[in-house]
Amino acid sequence: MYKGNDSISIIVNDEVKQVAVNVTLQSVIEVYCEIRGVDMSAIAAALNGDVITRSRWQSQVCQANDKLELFSVVAGG
Repeated sequence: MYKGNDSISIIVNDEVKQVAVNVTLQSVIEVYCEIRGVDMSAIAAALNGDVITRSRWQSQVCQANDKLELFSVVAGG
């Protein structure tokens, strides 16, 4: 995801990833969706076990060793 000098390690869906220091959750999710060809509107996020609402993605800064779980939202009943 990132190959710069100022990076931290986070875990995204059980894979260790290097990201820029002070990167937002929004940026990580954008890259994840682009790489996987997933529509960002169909993604939900949990950071360290807590669901993070879409309205907080832009302001939530990732910290070293954060555990991010991204999953597809499925509508239905």
